[in-house]
Amino acid sequence: MTPEPHEHLPPRGPGEGAPGRGTPDEELFREALHRTAGPLSLQPDLVPDAVREGHRRRARSRAYAVAGAFVAVTALTLGLSVLGPWLLSGPNPEPASPAGPSLSLPAPTPTPSPRRTEPLPDMPSPTATPVPTESAAVPPVPPGPPAPSLAAPPGAGTREVQRLEKFRQRAAGILDSLLPASVGAVLPAGDDPEGYQGRRGAVVHAVRLAVRPDPGRPVPACRDIPDKGLTCEAVTLEDGTPAQAHRQPAEGRTGTEVSLQYRYGRSTVALSVAPAPSGAGGTPVTAEDLVRVVQSTRFRELIAYADENPVAWSGAAS
Repeated sequence: MTPEPHEHLPPRGPGEGAPGRGTPDEELFREALHRTAGPLSLQPDLVPDAVREGHRRRARSRAYAVAGAFVAVTALTLGLSVLGPWLLSGPNPEPASPAGPSLSLPAPTPTPSPRRTEPLPDMPSPTATPVPTESAAVPPVPPGPPAPSLAAPPGAGTREVQRLEKFRQRAAGILDSLLPASVGAVLPAGDDPEGYQGRRGAVVHAVRLAVRPDPGRPVPACRDIPDKGLTCEAVTLEDGTPAQAHRQPAEGRTGTEVSLQYRYGRSTVALSVAPAPSGAGGTPVTAEDLVRVVQSTRFRELIAYADENPVAWSGAAS
């Protein structure tokens, strides 16, 4: 609401607007007030400017909101356009590629081909090392890439040969981690599936692990044989299994061989360590060392597998 402009009024007379004449001081005050406030102009109305400023701020807020939404939608669209094909394709972006080989593979399907190429009594195999069948005068050829075939039973298939070699590698790793460091690094040795060696520098110890079918006969009594230099000690494993620890002169070697024998499931287990041929390094283990090895969980799992999967060749374990 705009106030009316101030009107300059003449001084009141003695009979105007009041029942009587004012005092001289009042008259002087009125005239001074009129002289001071009369020429002043009224302040402009501030309401319209405030309304316009509010409209401008609201418009700016809406513009910022619209711009933010546009930027977010644009970023999401670009992200989907770049990552969308990769997300939809998955880890194997070529699902149709196996279709070609799957149609061409069944054509030549001689699945029993490995068995057909195995050495027969009358036909030597072109891919395997020939095995002498009539006499042992011909020395065996050193093993090549399929070397484990000589350590497998005669006539064993390719899968059986590979399974036996994997067992030997697994057994060597377990023995290497459980036997004392004085034995050295344990590895499969030669063509004997029960033979291993512990190499420590130039010193090579003989390690033997045999898991053979139990003959079913009573266990021989544990007794010393002084004539042969053999001593026997009865041992009970932590699970109650009876065992026998033997110490005797190593055959063809200088020093003492230490062995441990016991029965597990349907098999007889024998673990032995012999010194180097020259006797260098002495006897690398004790009977207590072998007991700790056979009582470990990893060795028990190894023997359980060999007992369930025997190899019908001289009683050797798989």
